[in-house]
Amino acid sequence: DLWLGGSTCTSCDVQTTGHLFSESGSSTFNTVPGQLNVRYGSGQAVGDLGTDNVQLGQFQVTAQTFGVATRVSSNFLSGNLSGLMGLGFQNLASTGATPWWIRASTAWTRPQMSFYFTRFRNTQRANEDEPGGQFTMGGTNSSLYDGDINFIDLVRAQYWTVPMTSLGISGGRSISLSGSTQNAAIDTGTTLIGGPSSVLDQFYASIPGAARGDQVDGSLRDYYVVPCSANVQATLTFGGQTYTMSSSDLIAGTVSRSYCLGAFFTLDLDSGSSPIPTSSSVPSWVVGSAFLKNVYTVFQAEPAAVGFATLKDNVQSFGPIGVAGFSVDENGNTNGTIIGAAGVRRPIPIPSLSGGGEGGLLRNMALWFSVVLATVLSAVSI
Repeated sequence: DLWLGGSTCTSCDVQTTGHLFSESGSSTFNTVPGQLNVRYGSGQAVGDLGTDNVQLGQFQVTAQTFGVATRVSSNFLSGNLSGLMGLGFQNLASTGATPWWIRASTAWTRPQMSFYFTRFRNTQRANEDEPGGQFTMGGTNSSLYDGDINFIDLVRAQYWTVPMTSLGISGGRSISLSGSTQNAAIDTGTTLIGGPSSVLDQFYASIPGAARGDQVDGSLRDYYVVPCSANVQATLTFGGQTYTMSSSDLIAGTVSRSYCLGAFFTLDLDSGSSPIPTSSSVPSWVVGSAFLKNVYTVFQAEPAAVGFATLKDNVQSFGPIGVAGFSVDENGNTNGTIIGAAGVRRPIPIPSLSGGGEGGLLRNMALWFSVVLATVLSAVSI
């Protein structure tokens, strides 16, 4: 779903410094039947539906259906944000509308969306909004990665779901996954990594001093804690290749002087506590930016696949200033590129990550990014 906070949304106005959409301020806006009612793990947006011309970079879609929110959950929008744009498939859209990216892709050189994320660690100078990386439409930016892209076919064109065949620790134990427990949704809109407790119990057992979160704090029932001094590199295997996470990305936040929150949390779909029906083909894993900061990621519509490539050695040295604001594919063609001004994704309050409401984390989980509204949609926060 694509939605923007409307000018009549009083709950939006107190949360964000971003521009709100004025229906009367656009000569091409038209209302359409239907209601916006979309839920995420961290909140909900409700409102009306309309159509207008929507442009990102050089790509414009006319008469795009989107939501105009009249009410959003508390603390759902922050910083210089105006709304959310879903980059998932149409069968996940609560509005039933064809997603913007699918319509825009007819003008792309290739049916691909590519992401690189910056990392902010151990700095006291980071603001709430910082350059978050690079989002390329219509191809890839080969200046950001080395070697070939490892494409893995989608399990099903619903979520961006691919098989994850093992989880482990670099230089240590590797846990093989099989059957339904290996399906993983690759999601730029999720901060952490969720998966079955049967696997994560084994994973954290290999980390000295790690424990179930509720042994330290009762509110951390679906989480794990690790010593803040832990220097552990997690590994995930996709398409026959093993990818290593930076040890800093295993730490999702500080719980106490001794313990930090682990980046892998419990997502048990068959426990009875999950709001997600087990018959809905929802993947067992959700892999968010804790992993994606370590790879160059490509979402390909045809043939439907997710691809990972190795980041160049110095790519994270761009740090807070991000990377150059252009993208050139392997044929020398300039692609539409958006540089993210990323709002910091805080995993606290922690309980909001594991569900809540009718749909919880996954009901409308899809690739999404926050959009900043100017004359046209022209900047994103990844």
